[in-house]
Amino acid sequence: MLLRSYAVSLALPLSFYAAVALDLDVNSLDSIKSTAKTIASAIVGSYNDNLEEERVPGLFEEPYYWWEAGAVWESLLEYSHLTGDSQFNDLISTGILHQVGDYDAFMPPNQTKTLGNADQATWGLAAMTAAEIGFPEPSGETKWVDLAVNVFNTQAARWDEESCGGGLKWQIFTFNNGYNYKNTWSNAGFFLLSARLALFTKNETYSQWAEEAYQWMQDVGLISDFHAFDGTDDRANCSQINHIQWTCNHAMLTEGAALLYNLTSGDNTWKDAVTGFVNASSVFQNDTILSEVACENNGKCDVDQKAFKGVAVRSFARAAIAAPFASESINTMLQASAKGAAANCDGDGNDLTCGLRWTGENDDADSVDDGGLGEAFSAMAAVQALLWPQAEPVESGNSTSPSPSASGTGSPSGTGGAAGPENTNAAGMTVASWGTAFLGAVFAVLLL
Repeated sequence: MLLRSYAVSLALPLSFYAAVALDLDVNSLDSIKSTAKTIASAIVGSYNDNLEEERVPGLFEEPYYWWEAGAVWESLLEYSHLTGDSQFNDLISTGILHQVGDYDAFMPPNQTKTLGNADQATWGLAAMTAAEIGFPEPSGETKWVDLAVNVFNTQAARWDEESCGGGLKWQIFTFNNGYNYKNTWSNAGFFLLSARLALFTKNETYSQWAEEAYQWMQDVGLISDFHAFDGTDDRANCSQINHIQWTCNHAMLTEGAALLYNLTSGDNTWKDAVTGFVNASSVFQNDTILSEVACENNGKCDVDQKAFKGVAVRSFARAAIAAPFASESINTMLQASAKGAAANCDGDGNDLTCGLRWTGENDDADSVDDGGLGEAFSAMAAVQALLWPQAEPVESGNSTSPSPSASGTGSPSGTGGAAGPENTNAAGMTVASWGTAFLGAVFAVLLL
């Protein structure tokens, strides 16, 4: 489960910055691919070692939560697409499909203690990436885009009009701590998934839902002057906002806005949004290098937060492709970030260590085996993000692509779902029945 905690950071000396580094030339495709391969191989090697110890396919060992595994698999999907290295493809497919769950919507029973809307969206976005890059389809009738649509449909059914005029709650089930928190990650994830489905399928229902989600975040103040804040309590009618800012939320909103700009052939509303988000991203930059400002400078980022920049660089890179007018400033940040990330990784294989900070020396760099998955994943995502401008364009669907389900109004939490944005009726689920609600307890940290 995505955790939240306030954190502050200490500045580290720069004196040994050059001593710990992978050799990355940001102007060389071969160097970028080689560096990405070094990090990807370390992540996969650690995963395989754990799998041999009878771990569940698709998961990484504690302390990593389920959502982070989904983010890593998406990054490995992109690694295959961007570098042309397909050696991990079977492993990627097996890992993702093992976590699909009984309803083909990334709700596996073994994750009921940690399953929230943001977590589910992370895996849905991974399936969306598989569809977009033309990754080999699963055997059987289900396609990657079907899995993404199933996630969309379950989340549209949970859109909560009973408090704050809409929005997704952080948690799916009523008995979980955090159920009354409406956070930006959950709603930005739904917004981004909707935008990507809209561009892929050309189905207007998805773009209508994306607009609805974006407008709701603006209305309640989760987005203000193109800054994205953490969340709000629906027990207070979303009148109080937790103003902490995370790179991942900001970047997902940037990407979603860029996709809608692309879809609408340059609509000024979305052009202004892209411009606003790109300009506001300066809050996360230290000499144009991406920084998790809420926790990085005091070294107190938790396990989840150490992976946020990996999600962010992916979305920023894709935003630059969808909205080329913003690419110069985004790519300047991505180049500096990739160089800084590689400079703070050292070694290879299971001995590879990466640091969280991409400016200066890290005195606490860890291997994936020793708790450094988030740092390694983020570094890999930063390096391979430089390959997007040269990559094959992502695919689009066609008239046979799956549409939102128009049947059913219930949600897996048993609370009922909204009918969806005005003039649409895409609230239902693609499965005939959800059965009874999952049972389980959850550990969560809620900032109020």
